[in-house]
Amino acid sequence: MRSFIVLLIAVSLCVVLSEASGEIFLPGTQPEEGGIEFAKVQQCKMCHSKTKNGNADPFLSWQGGMMAQAARDPVFLAAMTIANQDVPGVGEFCLRCHAPRGWLEGRSTPADASALNIEDMHGVSCELCHRLVDPMFEEARKLAKDAPPSYGNSMMVADRDNTVRGPYGEGKGAMPHGVIKSAFHASGNLCGTCHDISNPLLAKDVKTQPVYSFGHIERTYSEWILSDFATQGQAGSCQSCHYPKVEGGGQASRFGNLHRDYFVEHGPAGGSTWIQDAVYEIWGSTEVDRQALDLAKEKTRKLLKTAAKLDLDVSGGKARLRVTNLTGHKLPSGYPEGRRMWINVRFVDGTGKVIKEIGAYGDKGDTIFAKAVTVPTLLDPDGTTVYEIKPGISDGMAAKYNQKPGASFHFVLNDIIVKDNRIPPKGFDNAKFAEHLSAPVGEQYADGQYWHDTEYEIPEGTVKVVVNLMYQSVSWEYMKFLAEENRTDDWGRKLYDVWQRTGKCPPEVITGVEKTL
Repeated sequence: MRSFIVLLIAVSLCVVLSEASGEIFLPGTQPEEGGIEFAKVQQCKMCHSKTKNGNADPFLSWQGGMMAQAARDPVFLAAMTIANQDVPGVGEFCLRCHAPRGWLEGRSTPADASALNIEDMHGVSCELCHRLVDPMFEEARKLAKDAPPSYGNSMMVADRDNTVRGPYGEGKGAMPHGVIKSAFHASGNLCGTCHDISNPLLAKDVKTQPVYSFGHIERTYSEWILSDFATQGQAGSCQSCHYPKVEGGGQASRFGNLHRDYFVEHGPAGGSTWIQDAVYEIWGSTEVDRQALDLAKEKTRKLLKTAAKLDLDVSGGKARLRVTNLTGHKLPSGYPEGRRMWINVRFVDGTGKVIKEIGAYGDKGDTIFAKAVTVPTLLDPDGTTVYEIKPGISDGMAAKYNQKPGASFHFVLNDIIVKDNRIPPKGFDNAKFAEHLSAPVGEQYADGQYWHDTEYEIPEGTVKVVVNLMYQSVSWEYMKFLAEENRTDDWGRKLYDVWQRTGKCPPEVITGVEKTL
Protein backbone atom coordinates (compact mmCIF):
# COMPACT_ATOMS: atom_id res chain seq x y z
CA MET A 1 0.00 0.00 0.00
CA ARG A 2 1.31 3.43 -0.87
CA SER A 3 2.15 5.79 1.93
CA PHE A 4 -0.87 7.72 3.00
CA ILE A 5 -0.99 11.29 1.84
CA VAL A 6 -2.13 13.62 4.56
CA LEU A 7 -4.44 16.34 3.30
CA LEU A 8 -4.14 19.28 5.66
CA ILE A 9 -7.21 21.44 6.10
CA ALA A 10 -7.06 25.04 7.30
CA VAL A 11 -7.45 25.22 11.06
CA SER A 12 -8.28 28.85 11.63
CA LEU A 13 -10.83 28.94 14.45
CA CYS A 14 -12.39 32.26 13.49
CA VAL A 15 -16.05 31.28 13.68
CA VAL A 16 -17.63 32.53 16.87
CA LEU A 17 -18.88 29.71 19.10
CA SER A 18 -20.92 31.46 21.77
CA GLU A 19 -19.75 30.42 25.23
CA ALA A 20 -23.21 31.10 26.59
CA SER A 21 -25.35 29.16 24.12
CA GLY A 22 -23.01 26.98 22.08
CA GLU A 23 -24.59 28.33 18.91
CA ILE A 24 -22.51 28.49 15.74
CA PHE A 25 -23.55 31.22 13.35
CA LEU A 26 -24.05 30.24 9.72
CA PRO A 27 -25.92 32.25 7.06
CA GLY A 28 -29.47 31.46 6.00
CA THR A 29 -32.77 31.67 7.85
CA GLN A 30 -32.07 32.01 11.57
CA PRO A 31 -34.02 30.41 14.44
CA GLU A 32 -37.45 32.03 14.85
CA GLU A 33 -36.61 34.58 12.14
CA GLY A 34 -39.83 36.30 11.11
CA GLY A 35 -41.82 34.06 13.46
CA ILE A 36 -41.38 31.02 11.20
CA GLU A 37 -43.54 27.99 12.08
CA PHE A 38 -44.28 24.67 10.39
CA ALA A 39 -47.40 22.53 10.19
CA LYS A 40 -47.51 19.30 12.15
CA VAL A 41 -46.77 16.08 10.30
CA GLN A 42 -50.24 14.83 11.21
CA GLN A 43 -51.73 17.68 9.17
CA CYS A 44 -49.80 16.50 6.10
CA LYS A 45 -50.94 12.94 6.80
CA MET A 46 -54.60 13.94 6.58
CA CYS A 47 -54.37 14.45 2.81
CA HIS A 48 -51.18 12.72 1.73
CA SER A 49 -51.68 9.26 3.23
CA LYS A 50 -53.93 6.38 2.20
CA THR A 51 -53.71 7.44 -1.43
CA LYS A 52 -54.12 5.11 -4.42
CA ASN A 53 -50.34 4.80 -4.84
CA GLY A 54 -49.79 1.65 -2.79
CA ASN A 55 -46.26 1.49 -1.40
CA ALA A 56 -45.48 4.77 -3.19
CA ASP A 57 -48.00 6.60 -0.99
CA PRO A 58 -46.36 9.96 -0.13
CA PHE A 59 -46.73 9.70 3.62
CA LEU A 60 -45.98 5.98 3.88
CA SER A 61 -42.84 6.18 1.75
CA TRP A 62 -41.56 9.28 3.58
CA GLN A 63 -42.30 7.78 7.00
CA GLY A 64 -39.93 4.84 6.47
CA GLY A 65 -37.04 6.81 4.99
CA MET A 66 -33.93 7.85 6.85
CA MET A 67 -34.80 11.55 6.55
CA ALA A 68 -37.88 10.91 8.69
CA GLN A 69 -35.65 9.10 11.22
CA ALA A 70 -32.84 11.69 11.20
CA ALA A 71 -33.55 12.87 14.75
CA ARG A 72 -34.29 9.39 16.12
CA ASP A 73 -31.20 7.70 14.67
CA PRO A 74 -29.28 6.36 17.70
CA VAL A 75 -25.97 6.46 15.81
CA PHE A 76 -26.47 10.18 15.27
CA LEU A 77 -27.51 10.78 18.88
CA ALA A 78 -24.48 8.92 20.25
CA ALA A 79 -22.12 10.74 17.85
CA MET A 80 -23.62 14.12 18.77
CA THR A 81 -23.06 13.41 22.47
CA ILE A 82 -19.36 12.84 21.84
CA ALA A 83 -19.16 15.96 19.67
CA ASN A 84 -20.64 17.98 22.54
CA GLN A 85 -18.04 16.44 24.87
CA ASP A 86 -15.25 17.47 22.49
CA VAL A 87 -16.56 21.00 21.84
CA PRO A 88 -19.35 21.99 24.25
CA GLY A 89 -22.44 23.21 22.40
CA VAL A 90 -21.39 22.10 18.92
CA GLY A 91 -24.34 19.70 18.74
CA GLU A 92 -26.47 22.70 17.84
CA PHE A 93 -24.75 22.58 14.45
CA CYS A 94 -25.64 18.89 14.07
CA LEU A 95 -29.32 19.56 14.81
CA ARG A 96 -29.60 21.89 11.82
CA CYS A 97 -29.72 18.85 9.52
CA HIS A 98 -31.12 16.18 11.82
CA ALA A 99 -33.90 18.21 13.46
CA PRO A 100 -34.27 21.25 11.18
CA ARG A 101 -37.79 22.09 12.28
CA GLY A 102 -36.65 22.28 15.89
CA TRP A 103 -33.63 24.32 14.89
CA LEU A 104 -35.63 26.86 12.89
CA GLU A 105 -38.29 27.16 15.57
CA GLY A 106 -35.67 27.81 18.25
CA ARG A 107 -35.35 24.48 20.09
CA SER A 108 -31.77 23.49 19.24
CA THR A 109 -30.40 24.63 22.58
CA PRO A 110 -29.46 22.91 24.80
CA ALA A 111 -27.33 21.23 22.17
CA ASP A 112 -28.11 17.72 23.43
CA ALA A 113 -31.56 17.70 21.74
CA SER A 114 -33.36 17.71 25.10
CA ALA A 115 -35.54 20.69 24.10
CA LEU A 116 -36.88 19.05 20.93
CA ASN A 117 -40.59 18.25 20.87
CA ILE A 118 -42.42 15.31 19.30
CA GLU A 119 -42.75 17.10 15.95
CA ASP A 120 -39.02 17.81 15.82
CA MET A 121 -38.33 14.09 16.20
CA HIS A 122 -39.81 13.53 12.74
CA GLY A 123 -36.46 14.74 11.41
CA VAL A 124 -36.62 16.22 7.93
CA SER A 125 -40.39 16.57 7.86
CA CYS A 126 -42.77 17.26 4.98
CA GLU A 127 -43.18 21.02 5.30
CA LEU A 128 -39.53 21.54 6.13
CA CYS A 129 -38.44 20.32 2.71
CA HIS A 130 -41.35 21.80 0.81
CA ARG A 131 -40.87 25.27 2.31
CA LEU A 132 -37.21 25.56 1.31
CA VAL A 133 -36.12 28.20 -1.19
CA ASP A 134 -33.05 27.98 -3.44
CA PRO A 135 -30.45 29.85 -1.34
CA MET A 136 -28.58 30.97 -4.47
CA PHE A 137 -31.60 32.78 -5.95
CA GLU A 138 -32.66 36.37 -5.40
CA GLU A 139 -35.76 35.26 -3.48
CA ALA A 140 -33.48 33.92 -0.75
CA ARG A 141 -31.86 37.33 -0.30
CA LYS A 142 -35.28 38.80 0.38
CA LEU A 143 -36.16 36.14 2.95
CA ALA A 144 -32.90 35.88 4.89
CA LYS A 145 -30.78 38.70 6.28
CA ASP A 146 -27.62 36.73 5.53
CA ALA A 147 -27.95 34.63 2.39
CA PRO A 148 -25.66 31.57 2.18
CA PRO A 149 -22.52 31.74 0.00
CA SER A 150 -23.11 28.19 -1.32
CA TYR A 151 -25.18 25.08 -0.86
CA GLY A 152 -24.39 23.01 2.21
CA ASN A 153 -24.04 23.01 6.01
CA SER A 154 -27.82 23.10 6.30
CA MET A 155 -27.77 26.81 5.52
CA MET A 156 -31.48 26.71 4.78
CA VAL A 157 -33.60 29.56 3.52
CA ALA A 158 -37.23 28.80 4.33
CA ASP A 159 -40.38 30.62 3.28
CA ARG A 160 -42.22 32.00 6.31
CA ASP A 161 -45.55 31.93 4.44
CA ASN A 162 -47.78 28.86 4.47
CA THR A 163 -46.81 27.90 0.93
CA VAL A 164 -45.30 24.62 -0.21
CA ARG A 165 -43.06 24.11 -3.20
CA GLY A 166 -42.71 21.18 -5.57
CA PRO A 167 -42.48 20.18 -9.24
CA TYR A 168 -46.07 21.31 -9.89
CA GLY A 169 -47.48 24.74 -9.28
CA GLU A 170 -51.20 24.13 -9.27
CA GLY A 171 -53.54 22.17 -7.04
CA LYS A 172 -57.22 21.40 -6.67
CA GLY A 173 -59.59 21.33 -3.74
CA ALA A 174 -59.60 22.98 -0.34
CA MET A 175 -55.86 22.92 0.40
CA PRO A 176 -54.63 24.23 3.77
CA HIS A 177 -51.58 25.79 2.10
CA GLY A 178 -50.53 27.62 -1.03
CA VAL A 179 -48.58 25.96 -3.85
CA ILE A 180 -45.64 27.24 -5.90
CA LYS A 181 -43.80 25.42 -8.69
CA SER A 182 -40.14 24.99 -7.79
CA ALA A 183 -37.35 23.72 -10.04
CA PHE A 184 -35.15 23.61 -6.91
CA HIS A 185 -37.12 20.65 -5.56
CA ALA A 186 -36.38 18.55 -8.65
CA SER A 187 -32.68 19.47 -8.55
CA GLY A 188 -29.71 17.94 -6.79
CA ASN A 189 -29.02 21.40 -5.40
CA LEU A 190 -31.80 20.79 -2.88
CA CYS A 191 -29.90 17.75 -1.59
CA GLY A 192 -26.76 19.86 -1.33
CA THR A 193 -28.35 21.62 1.64
CA CYS A 194 -27.39 18.77 3.97
CA HIS A 195 -25.04 16.62 1.89
CA ASP A 196 -22.05 18.95 1.67
CA ILE A 197 -21.00 19.35 5.29
CA SER A 198 -17.92 21.12 6.63
CA ASN A 199 -16.74 21.91 10.12
CA PRO A 200 -17.53 25.61 10.61
CA LEU A 201 -14.91 25.80 13.36
CA LEU A 202 -12.30 25.41 10.61
CA ALA A 203 -13.63 28.23 8.42
CA LYS A 204 -12.13 31.67 8.04
CA ASP A 205 -15.40 33.43 7.17
CA VAL A 206 -18.63 31.43 6.89
CA LYS A 207 -20.40 34.40 5.31
CA THR A 208 -18.20 34.33 2.21
CA GLN A 209 -16.50 30.91 2.02
CA PRO A 210 -18.25 28.17 0.04
CA VAL A 211 -18.84 25.12 2.20
CA TYR A 212 -16.60 22.89 0.09
CA SER A 213 -13.53 25.05 0.81
CA PHE A 214 -12.96 24.17 4.48
CA GLY A 215 -13.20 21.41 7.08
CA HIS A 216 -14.30 18.34 5.08
CA ILE A 217 -16.92 16.23 6.89
CA GLU A 218 -19.06 15.07 3.97
CA ARG A 219 -18.84 15.85 0.23
CA THR A 220 -21.60 13.82 -1.44
CA TYR A 221 -23.07 16.88 -3.15
CA SER A 222 -19.65 18.05 -4.35
CA GLU A 223 -18.91 14.59 -5.70
CA TRP A 224 -22.16 14.70 -7.65
CA ILE A 225 -21.94 18.29 -8.93
CA LEU A 226 -18.41 17.58 -10.23
CA SER A 227 -19.48 14.36 -11.98
CA ASP A 228 -20.93 13.78 -15.43
CA PHE A 229 -24.28 13.03 -13.81
CA ALA A 230 -24.79 16.69 -12.93
CA THR A 231 -24.73 17.56 -16.66
CA GLN A 232 -27.60 15.19 -17.54
CA GLY A 233 -30.51 17.22 -16.22
CA GLN A 234 -33.27 15.39 -14.39
CA ALA A 235 -32.00 11.99 -15.57
CA GLY A 236 -28.75 12.52 -13.68
CA SER A 237 -30.12 14.23 -10.58
CA CYS A 238 -29.87 12.86 -7.04
CA GLN A 239 -33.62 12.35 -7.09
CA SER A 240 -33.47 10.14 -10.19
CA CYS A 241 -31.78 7.41 -8.09
CA HIS A 242 -32.77 8.11 -4.51
CA TYR A 243 -36.42 9.06 -5.10
CA PRO A 244 -37.60 6.41 -7.57
CA LYS A 245 -40.09 7.57 -10.18
CA VAL A 246 -43.42 5.78 -10.03
CA GLU A 247 -44.26 4.18 -13.36
CA GLY A 248 -47.55 5.55 -14.64
CA GLY A 249 -47.49 8.48 -12.23
CA GLY A 250 -49.69 8.90 -9.18
CA GLN A 251 -51.77 11.14 -6.95
CA ALA A 252 -50.26 13.33 -4.25
CA SER A 253 -53.53 13.54 -2.30
CA ARG A 254 -56.23 11.02 -1.45
CA PHE A 255 -58.81 13.71 -2.16
CA GLY A 256 -59.84 14.46 -5.72
CA ASN A 257 -58.43 12.85 -8.85
CA LEU A 258 -55.53 15.11 -9.81
CA HIS A 259 -53.09 12.74 -11.54
CA ARG A 260 -49.37 13.56 -11.78
CA ASP A 261 -47.45 11.98 -14.64
CA TYR A 262 -44.21 12.74 -12.83
CA PHE A 263 -44.59 11.26 -9.37
CA VAL A 264 -41.90 9.92 -7.04
CA GLU A 265 -41.66 7.92 -3.84
CA HIS A 266 -41.09 10.39 -1.02
CA GLY A 267 -38.84 8.29 1.21
CA PRO A 268 -35.30 8.46 -0.20
CA ALA A 269 -33.44 5.17 -0.51
CA GLY A 270 -29.90 5.38 0.87
CA GLY A 271 -27.39 2.83 2.13
CA SER A 272 -28.67 1.72 5.52
CA THR A 273 -30.62 -1.50 6.10
CA TRP A 274 -30.03 -1.76 9.85
CA ILE A 275 -30.84 1.63 11.42
CA GLN A 276 -34.52 1.04 10.62
CA ASP A 277 -34.55 -1.93 13.02
CA ALA A 278 -32.66 -0.02 15.69
CA VAL A 279 -35.05 2.93 15.46
CA TYR A 280 -38.09 0.67 15.78
CA GLU A 281 -36.58 -1.19 18.72
CA ILE A 282 -35.96 2.05 20.62
CA TRP A 283 -38.96 4.18 19.67
CA GLY A 284 -41.65 1.55 19.15
CA SER A 285 -44.84 1.46 17.12
CA THR A 286 -46.30 4.63 18.63
CA GLU A 287 -43.57 6.74 17.02
CA VAL A 288 -42.64 4.86 13.83
CA ASP A 289 -44.34 2.53 11.37
CA ARG A 290 -42.91 -1.00 10.96
CA GLN A 291 -44.35 -1.47 7.46
CA ALA A 292 -42.84 1.81 6.28
CA LEU A 293 -39.43 0.92 7.72
CA ASP A 294 -39.46 -2.51 6.06
CA LEU A 295 -40.38 -0.97 2.72
CA ALA A 296 -37.46 1.43 3.11
CA LYS A 297 -35.08 -1.46 3.75
CA GLU A 298 -36.36 -3.21 0.63
CA LYS A 299 -35.83 -0.08 -1.48
CA THR A 300 -32.34 0.36 -0.07
CA ARG A 301 -31.29 -3.17 -0.97
CA LYS A 302 -32.65 -2.65 -4.47
CA LEU A 303 -30.71 0.59 -4.84
CA LEU A 304 -27.48 -0.93 -3.54
CA LYS A 305 -27.66 -3.55 -6.30
CA THR A 306 -27.35 -0.74 -8.87
CA ALA A 307 -24.27 0.89 -7.32
CA ALA A 308 -21.47 -1.05 -8.98
CA LYS A 309 -20.45 -3.53 -11.65
CA LEU A 310 -17.81 -6.25 -11.29
CA ASP A 311 -15.69 -7.61 -14.15
CA LEU A 312 -13.50 -10.62 -13.38
CA ASP A 313 -10.76 -12.03 -15.61
CA VAL A 314 -9.07 -15.30 -14.63
CA SER A 315 -5.94 -16.24 -16.57
CA GLY A 316 -2.24 -16.90 -16.17
CA GLY A 317 -2.56 -17.78 -12.51
CA LYS A 318 -4.08 -14.37 -11.72
CA ALA A 319 -7.57 -13.12 -10.94
CA ARG A 320 -8.04 -9.54 -12.09
CA LEU A 321 -11.05 -7.68 -10.77
CA ARG A 322 -12.44 -4.34 -11.87
CA VAL A 323 -15.01 -2.54 -9.70
CA THR A 324 -16.85 0.13 -11.69
CA ASN A 325 -18.72 2.88 -9.87
CA LEU A 326 -22.20 3.31 -11.39
CA THR A 327 -23.34 6.02 -8.95
CA GLY A 328 -23.20 9.80 -9.28
CA HIS A 329 -20.84 10.21 -6.32
CA LYS A 330 -17.90 8.42 -4.77
CA LEU A 331 -18.47 4.80 -3.88
CA PRO A 332 -19.20 4.61 -1.03
CA SER A 333 -20.32 8.12 -0.10
CA GLY A 334 -22.11 9.92 2.72
CA TYR A 335 -21.08 10.53 6.31
CA PRO A 336 -17.71 8.77 6.43
CA GLU A 337 -17.32 7.31 9.91
CA GLY A 338 -18.15 3.63 10.18
CA ARG A 339 -19.03 3.19 6.50
CA ARG A 340 -16.97 0.89 4.35
CA MET A 341 -17.11 -1.23 1.22
CA TRP A 342 -14.76 -4.12 0.58
CA ILE A 343 -13.95 -6.96 -1.80
CA ASN A 344 -14.58 -10.49 -0.54
CA VAL A 345 -12.77 -13.13 -2.61
CA ARG A 346 -13.05 -16.89 -2.14
CA PHE A 347 -10.89 -19.42 -3.97
CA VAL A 348 -12.77 -22.73 -4.12
CA ASP A 349 -11.51 -26.23 -4.98
CA GLY A 350 -13.30 -29.03 -6.83
CA THR A 351 -15.08 -30.28 -3.69
CA GLY A 352 -16.53 -26.87 -2.88
CA LYS A 353 -14.05 -26.24 -0.08
CA VAL A 354 -12.73 -22.69 0.30
CA ILE A 355 -8.95 -22.86 -0.06
CA LYS A 356 -8.43 -19.19 0.77
CA GLU A 357 -10.66 -16.24 1.57
CA ILE A 358 -9.78 -12.55 1.47
CA GLY A 359 -12.12 -10.03 3.05
CA ALA A 360 -13.78 -12.52 5.36
CA TYR A 361 -16.43 -11.23 7.75
CA GLY A 362 -16.93 -13.13 11.00
CA ASP A 363 -16.53 -13.25 14.75
CA LYS A 364 -13.46 -12.13 16.66
CA GLY A 365 -12.63 -11.49 20.30
CA ASP A 366 -12.57 -7.92 21.62
CA THR A 367 -13.50 -5.93 24.69
CA ILE A 368 -16.12 -3.30 25.48
CA PHE A 369 -16.71 -1.59 28.81
CA ALA A 370 -13.69 -3.62 30.04
CA LYS A 371 -15.48 -6.91 29.35
CA ALA A 372 -14.48 -9.61 26.85
CA VAL A 373 -16.91 -10.04 23.94
CA THR A 374 -17.14 -11.86 20.63
CA VAL A 375 -18.21 -9.54 17.84
CA PRO A 376 -18.64 -9.67 14.04
CA THR A 377 -16.31 -7.60 11.90
CA LEU A 378 -13.97 -7.65 8.90
CA LEU A 379 -11.33 -10.17 9.96
CA ASP A 380 -8.39 -9.19 7.74
CA PRO A 381 -8.71 -5.44 7.00
CA ASP A 382 -4.99 -5.00 6.31
CA GLY A 383 -5.04 -7.71 3.64
CA THR A 384 -8.34 -6.63 2.08
CA THR A 385 -9.19 -3.91 -0.43
CA VAL A 386 -11.42 -1.70 1.72
CA TYR A 387 -12.91 1.39 0.10
CA GLU A 388 -13.39 4.07 2.75
CA ILE A 389 -12.51 7.55 3.92
CA LYS A 390 -10.71 7.98 7.21
CA PRO A 391 -10.67 11.49 8.67
CA GLY A 392 -8.07 12.21 11.31
CA ILE A 393 -6.52 14.62 13.77
CA SER A 394 -3.32 16.54 13.00
CA ASP A 395 -0.46 16.81 15.49
CA GLY A 396 -1.46 20.37 16.35
CA MET A 397 -5.12 19.56 16.94
CA ALA A 398 -4.20 16.46 18.91
CA ALA A 399 -2.05 18.51 21.27
CA LYS A 400 -4.76 21.14 21.65
CA TYR A 401 -7.49 18.62 22.57
CA ASN A 402 -5.35 15.95 24.26
CA GLN A 403 -6.05 13.34 21.58
CA LYS A 404 -3.87 10.92 19.62
CA PRO A 405 -2.93 12.17 16.13
CA GLY A 406 -3.98 10.10 13.10
CA ALA A 407 -7.21 8.42 12.04
CA SER A 408 -10.05 9.39 14.36
CA PHE A 409 -13.81 9.08 14.88
CA HIS A 410 -13.93 12.47 16.67
CA PHE A 411 -15.52 14.20 13.69
CA VAL A 412 -15.66 17.68 15.22
CA LEU A 413 -11.92 17.56 16.02
CA ASN A 414 -10.78 15.99 12.74
CA ASP A 415 -8.88 18.37 10.49
CA ILE A 416 -7.05 16.03 8.09
CA ILE A 417 -7.89 13.12 5.79
CA VAL A 418 -5.52 10.17 6.23
CA LYS A 419 -7.19 7.86 3.71
CA ASP A 420 -9.71 8.22 0.89
CA ASN A 421 -9.45 5.47 -1.71
CA ARG A 422 -13.16 5.49 -2.56
CA ILE A 423 -13.94 5.07 -6.25
CA PRO A 424 -14.73 8.40 -7.97
CA PRO A 425 -17.81 8.91 -10.16
CA LYS A 426 -17.81 9.17 -13.93
CA GLY A 427 -16.39 12.55 -14.94
CA PHE A 428 -13.83 12.61 -12.14
CA ASP A 429 -11.28 15.43 -12.35
CA ASN A 430 -8.40 15.49 -9.85
CA ALA A 431 -8.02 19.28 -9.80
CA LYS A 432 -11.72 19.95 -9.28
CA PHE A 433 -12.05 17.36 -6.55
CA ALA A 434 -8.96 18.76 -4.83
CA GLU A 435 -10.57 22.22 -4.88
CA HIS A 436 -13.50 20.71 -2.97
CA LEU A 437 -11.10 18.98 -0.52
CA SER A 438 -12.17 15.61 -1.88
CA ALA A 439 -9.07 14.41 -3.71
CA PRO A 440 -8.05 10.76 -3.34
CA VAL A 441 -5.68 10.12 -0.42
CA GLY A 442 -3.57 6.97 -0.42
CA GLU A 443 -4.76 5.96 -3.90
CA GLN A 444 -4.32 7.37 -7.39
CA TYR A 445 -7.11 7.77 -9.94
CA ALA A 446 -6.54 9.30 -13.35
CA ASP A 447 -8.83 12.03 -14.63
CA GLY A 448 -11.94 10.36 -16.00
CA GLN A 449 -11.36 7.10 -14.06
CA TYR A 450 -14.41 5.75 -12.25
CA TRP A 451 -13.23 2.19 -11.60
CA HIS A 452 -10.62 0.41 -9.51
CA ASP A 453 -8.56 -2.66 -10.41
CA THR A 454 -7.22 -5.32 -8.03
CA GLU A 455 -5.14 -8.39 -8.87
CA TYR A 456 -4.95 -11.62 -6.88
CA GLU A 457 -2.67 -14.68 -7.02
CA ILE A 458 -4.78 -17.82 -7.55
CA PRO A 459 -3.84 -20.56 -5.04
CA GLU A 460 -3.01 -24.02 -6.34
CA GLY A 461 -6.04 -26.31 -6.51
CA THR A 462 -8.54 -23.53 -7.23
CA VAL A 463 -11.29 -24.37 -9.72
CA LYS A 464 -13.55 -21.41 -9.06
CA VAL A 465 -13.10 -17.78 -7.96
CA VAL A 466 -16.08 -16.16 -6.23
CA VAL A 467 -16.15 -12.40 -5.61
CA ASN A 468 -18.66 -10.31 -3.68
CA LEU A 469 -18.63 -6.56 -3.17
CA MET A 470 -19.67 -5.91 0.43
CA TYR A 471 -21.05 -2.75 2.07
CA GLN A 472 -21.54 -1.92 5.75
CA SER A 473 -23.03 1.28 7.12
CA VAL A 474 -21.85 0.95 10.74
CA SER A 475 -18.73 -1.05 11.57
CA TRP A 476 -18.04 -2.72 14.91
CA GLU A 477 -15.05 -0.43 15.38
CA TYR A 478 -17.26 2.66 15.11
CA MET A 479 -19.92 1.08 17.31
CA LYS A 480 -17.34 0.43 20.04
CA PHE A 481 -16.10 4.01 19.84
CA LEU A 482 -19.60 5.46 20.16
CA ALA A 483 -20.40 3.22 23.12
CA GLU A 484 -17.20 3.63 25.12
CA GLU A 485 -16.43 7.27 24.38
CA ASN A 486 -19.84 8.47 25.57
CA ARG A 487 -19.38 9.91 29.08
CA THR A 488 -22.32 12.31 29.51
CA ASP A 489 -25.54 10.43 28.70
CA ASP A 490 -26.70 6.89 27.93
CA TRP A 491 -26.97 7.04 24.13
CA GLY A 492 -23.71 5.11 23.69
CA ARG A 493 -24.96 2.32 25.92
CA LYS A 494 -28.42 2.38 24.30
CA LEU A 495 -26.85 2.11 20.87
CA TYR A 496 -24.67 -0.84 21.84
CA ASP A 497 -27.59 -2.64 23.48
CA VAL A 498 -29.89 -2.18 20.48
CA TRP A 499 -27.05 -3.22 18.12
CA GLN A 500 -26.85 -6.52 20.00
CA ARG A 501 -30.61 -7.08 19.78
CA THR A 502 -31.08 -6.22 16.09
CA GLY A 503 -28.55 -8.22 14.12
CA LYS A 504 -25.37 -6.17 14.73
CA CYS A 505 -25.57 -4.28 11.41
CA PRO A 506 -24.50 -7.09 9.06
CA PRO A 507 -22.96 -6.12 5.71
CA GLU A 508 -24.94 -6.19 2.47
CA VAL A 509 -23.81 -7.74 -0.81
CA ILE A 510 -23.89 -5.03 -3.48
CA THR A 511 -23.09 -7.38 -6.34
CA GLY A 512 -21.07 -10.49 -7.12
CA VAL A 513 -19.34 -12.41 -9.88
CA GLU A 514 -17.68 -15.81 -10.20
CA LYS A 515 -15.49 -17.56 -12.77
CA THR A 516 -14.60 -21.21 -13.22
CA LEU A 517 -11.03 -21.96 -14.27
